[in-house]
Amino acid sequence: MARKKLSPEKAFEGAVKFSEKYVERGPYEFFPDAEVVKVVQEGLAENQVEHGYRYCP
Repeated sequence: MARKKLSPEKAFEGAVKFSEKYVERGPYEFFPDAEVVKVVQEGLAENQVEHGYRYCP
């Protein structure tokens, strides 16, 4: 059975939720430049769409 392809938009939403929960759980905080955070989240989403996993960009 073929897996349903994840849309880039859904992958990005998931990457944002994932990163927000990751920061909440640990002693972490987002980088102060929101644009850098967005680029990393986009990279996570792109890797999930292309490879099936949120590999670190």
